[in-house]
Amino acid sequence: MKRPDTEHRSLRPSRVRLVYLRELRARMMTRGYLMSLVFLSLIIFGLVFGLNLIGKSSSADVAVCGAPASSFGAAPPDVRVKACAGAGEARKLVEDKHVDAAVVVSGSHTSVLVRADTGDQARAGAAALAGNRATTQALLRQKVDPGQLAQDTAAAAPTTVTVGNAVGGLQVGVAASLIVILFMQIVGQGSMIAQGVVEEKSTRVVEVLLATLTPLELLIGKVSGIATSAMVQVGTMLGGVVVAQSMVSDQVAAMPEPKDMMVTVLWFLLTFAMFASLYAAAGSLVSRPEDLQGVLTPVMVLALPPVGVATAAAAHLSAPWVSVVQYIPPFSGLVMPLKSSVGTVTTVQQLAAAGTLLMVTACCMALAARIYRNSVLRVGAPVRWRQALAA
Repeated sequence: MKRPDTEHRSLRPSRVRLVYLRELRARMMTRGYLMSLVFLSLIIFGLVFGLNLIGKSSSADVAVCGAPASSFGAAPPDVRVKACAGAGEARKLVEDKHVDAAVVVSGSHTSVLVRADTGDQARAGAAALAGNRATTQALLRQKVDPGQLAQDTAAAAPTTVTVGNAVGGLQVGVAASLIVILFMQIVGQGSMIAQGVVEEKSTRVVEVLLATLTPLELLIGKVSGIATSAMVQVGTMLGGVVVAQSMVSDQVAAMPEPKDMMVTVLWFLLTFAMFASLYAAAGSLVSRPEDLQGVLTPVMVLALPPVGVATAAAAHLSAPWVSVVQYIPPFSGLVMPLKSSVGTVTTVQQLAAAGTLLMVTACCMALAARIYRNSVLRVGAPVRWRQALAA
C-alpha cells in the first residue's frame, strides 16, 4: 500500500496533543483501569503494612518483687519492668498473663517465674534482670561501690566514630525496591504500547491516522499518553507505600525523602521514553498479536540487564564500577535514582548522566520513528529489524 505523504510535514504540538488525549481516553477512562488502581493501592498498602508489623520488634513485661526496682539495674531493650509487692502477687500476675515473667527476691534467694507459653524474649529479660541484681549484691559483698564502678566504666568507654557515608541496609533496600517496581512498570507498559500498535495495524486504523499525522507525531503522542497512565499507576503504588509507612512510625525513616522520590520519578520518565519508543517500533514490525513476542525479545534483552546491575549496585554503591555505569544508559536510569535516594550522588553528576540519557533517548526516538514509518503500513509477514532500518 502506498504510504501517506506525511514524512515532510513539520511536527505540530496540536496534533501530538490529539493523539495524547486519544490514548488517555482509551486507557484511563475504563472501568478496568480504575478498578486496577483501587486494587493496586490496597494490595501495596496491605503488603507494606503487613511486612512492617511482622518485622516490628515486640516487647515483654517482667515484674520484679521483693527488692527495689533500681536494684535490678537497667532493663534489656524492649523489656518493661513492673514493680510488685511479693511472691504471691508475682505468681498471680504471671498466671493471669498480666506480665510475661517475674523475678522474685526472698532473702538471699532469687527466683524467676515463667509460664509454659512465655516467649524467649521475656525469659531472657527476666534472667538478665536477675543476673544484674546478683552482680550488684556480689559487688557489695566485696565492698565495691556499684555506682562508682558504673561511672568509672562509662568514663573509660571507647568513643565510636563513624567514617564515610554509610547508609542503612533498610534504606537501601527500600530505595532499590521502589526503583525495581518503577522499572517493572516500564516493561509492562512498554508491552502495552507494542500491543496497541499491533491492534491499530491489524485493524487498519493506523492508515487513517497517518493520513493526517506524521509517524513521529503519532509515536510521541502514543508514548506520552501511555506514560501518563503509567505514572498514575506509579503514583497509586507510592501513595499506598507512604500511607502504610506513616502508620508504622519506626519505619518511616527508611523511606526516601519526597525530593528524592521526585528525582526517581523524573529518571523513570526519561528511561521510559527511551524504552517506550523501542517497544512501539517493535510493535510496528508485525501484523498479528501472536507474532509480537518474537520481535519484543531484543527489547526485553536490552531492558533486563539494568535491573541486575541496579541490584548489584545496591550492595556496593561506592564501588568504582558503579561510578562508571551510573553515566551509561540505560543503566543510569536505575543506578542514579538509587544513589540519589540514599544521598551518595551530587546534582552535577545527575545532570551529566541525565544529559547523556536525553541524547540517547533522542537517538532512540529518531531510530524508532524511522522503523515505525517504514514498517507500520506493511501488512502480512513480520518485518525484520534490518529490513525496517534499510527501507
